[in-house]
Amino acid sequence: APVIDGKLNDACWKTAQPINVSYPHDPKRKLPTKPPMTAHLTWDANYLYLAYEVNDSDIVALGTGRQTGPTINLRPQAVEYAPEKNLDLVEFFIANESRRFFWEIHHNAANHLNTLWIEMPTAAQLAQTSNPSYHHIKFHRDRHLPDDGPHSLQSAVHLNPRPNGQPSTPNHPNDRDTGYTGELRIPWRGLAPHLKKAPLKGQILSLLAVNLNGLNGKAIYHSSGQALPNLMYHFSVSYWPKFKLVN
Repeated sequence: APVIDGKLNDACWKTAQPINVSYPHDPKRKLPTKPPMTAHLTWDANYLYLAYEVNDSDIVALGTGRQTGPTINLRPQAVEYAPEKNLDLVEFFIANESRRFFWEIHHNAANHLNTLWIEMPTAAQLAQTSNPSYHHIKFHRDRHLPDDGPHSLQSAVHLNPRPNGQPSTPNHPNDRDTGYTGELRIPWRGLAPHLKKAPLKGQILSLLAVNLNGLNGKAIYHSSGQALPNLMYHFSVSYWPKFKLVN
């Protein structure tokens, strides 16, 4: 298991398949030469582990000043959308068996963390909706991803060094950053409370990794999903990359 310190120097990350987060959500944007973000995932009997590296020359990480989560494991909350402030954010969408209910996770360079339970309209309701949008999604912000007894959600960030050897500095527009790396440790029973034991080999989950890069007052999104519909990511669960748990 990796040590959750934000540094991707654990053996499991060195051998994990890289997931390029490079497909632009705006169909008018070209595929970037270098992925804005690269993600990795691995697992064991107790946890799903996520890791990523973001390339960003001007990191902006904002918190709400509030905390969410279990009383004994409160997490500082991230601002999730602020184009006018050039906000940067990492997002993971994780679905097990349902297209209607899934987790949306936000993480930023200041180690602020949001875990939102998402409820989507039924297929019949969507069929009657001509332009699906934000207002058709229920964001259960009062429900956080729980711990599972001694198995707790944990996150960390490591700021990459600048040319002078000092760490990158979020929210300082006058210097040039190089990016950051992050790790998340998510209890299986928190992610999927219906599981009565460890996940079995062969189980499949849908996971979409997303990078939000604020630039000149615009929110620019790239994801790991190729040829997604030009809608909010929530409406394309069936198109998200699928992963099978193996040894």
